[in-house]
Amino acid sequence: MPTVQPLKQGWGVYIHIPFCRSKCAYCDFYSHGASEQERREYAQAVIRHIAGEADKWDGAHGPTTVFFGGGTPSLLPPESGRAILKQIRHTFGDHLLSEVTIEANPGTVTGPDLLQWVRGGCNRLSLGVQAFQPRLLAFLGRKHSLEDVRGAVTAAKQAGLSNVNLDLIYGIPGQSMEDWRLSLELALDLEPAHLSLYNLKPEAGTPLALWLERGLTGVCPEDLEVEMYEEARRLLHLAGFRQYELSNFARPGWECRHNLNYWHRGDYLGFGSSAASGVGLRRWTWAADSRQYVRALSSGCDVPIGDDEMLTPVVAAEEAVMLGLRLTKGVNLQEVLRRYGLGERQGSCWHKLSTILHGKGWVDYDGSRVKLMPESYLVANEIMEKYLGEESEN
Repeated sequence: MPTVQPLKQGWGVYIHIPFCRSKCAYCDFYSHGASEQERREYAQAVIRHIAGEADKWDGAHGPTTVFFGGGTPSLLPPESGRAILKQIRHTFGDHLLSEVTIEANPGTVTGPDLLQWVRGGCNRLSLGVQAFQPRLLAFLGRKHSLEDVRGAVTAAKQAGLSNVNLDLIYGIPGQSMEDWRLSLELALDLEPAHLSLYNLKPEAGTPLALWLERGLTGVCPEDLEVEMYEEARRLLHLAGFRQYELSNFARPGWECRHNLNYWHRGDYLGFGSSAASGVGLRRWTWAADSRQYVRALSSGCDVPIGDDEMLTPVVAAEEAVMLGLRLTKGVNLQEVLRRYGLGERQGSCWHKLSTILHGKGWVDYDGSRVKLMPESYLVANEIMEKYLGEESEN
């Protein structure tokens, strides 16, 4: 691997903070409890990790976005978050840095803490609300209340954070259409700039998956999930939100730039235990063991890697198409072919497939750009899979 690798303009930084007060029933991200001392030591390890990457990457004028995800990043001492951001600026520069997001759970953020984050450069808050009904929150393993949500949004705005996202989940067992409609209305009352709406999926190894396997809970009827999604699209459109991705809605100009870089298959560097990185055709993650991560960086050893793979141009191009189809504006197939150096054969396969799907009314296709029709959003995965491997040869 070359000593210095270029990063495409628009690249982002992801910082994984693996701390939670408790584990939610549906969560399969790497997270665990930790003392305040452990959190501070972890932050110092992240800082060392970032500093150690200084000579490996040519980031032009630095990253465009930074995203603190988890876990519950708001459990990190604010001064530690500010120190991490300072190191990012020192290592990579910040001439193009425009968006710094911190994820938080309602009930874990205070006005003074948020003000410290803002002073460190944070300008976007993403709150994991998920639901407003106490019985649904209890089922999911969430520990907050409606008042916690309102308090967090108020504190954010008082600290100068006008760019607030709220995460909501639909398709929860026992959730009714009335529950979902009320959650959307309560969320809109808080006047967020952005909303992310996810249908509940039982990920392997989570308590939710185990409950379903043992018959301890049921699943939300598929037709109700469909109704919930369509109702959300209708209500948010009326409220002035623009859907720019299958699960994401924003007021014009408030789209999440960090995630847009992912969907455009841009470059990103991840720091922290289990954090993922993707540069060019290479994709890797750091091992999901925060204590091992801290020990390695404290002793000057190499950070242990979890997965590491080099994609072929064809696989990377197929991935770019699938990610691009998540965006409501779609993806330019000709640009993808040029970007990954693919020839007429792959282009012919995609053109033939896109023409067929266009004829069936599933996509809009002008010979270059293909995008899903709104009626196809609920079967997006099935359509995306047709652009993979052998499917694209048919």
